[in-house]
Amino acid sequence: MTSKGQVTIPATIRHSLGLKAGESVRFKVENNSQVVIEKNDWKRGLDELHKEVATHLNKYNIKPLTDEELDDAINEAAQQAAIERYQRSLEH
Repeated sequence: MTSKGQVTIPATIRHSLGLKAGESVRFKVENNSQVVIEKNDWKRGLDELHKEVATHLNKYNIKPLTDEELDDAINEAAQQAAIERYQRSLEH
């Protein structure tokens, strides 16, 4: 390990993970002693987040918004933000 905390990942591991120069990895500690290196795959991260949200919604019996309800909520928030910006501009 370098003085900056950087480590070299052996070529065999880079190849098995399909890593290329410039890609990022995640290090996870498991069982307080094992280090797991994973390719930092945003799609997998998004899937994991989706599962966590679904678990939370199920746990608290929350019905997810439909696409239309979500669009309406986004539009309402955008309109409210525009109104607040306009009102602040009048104060100056």
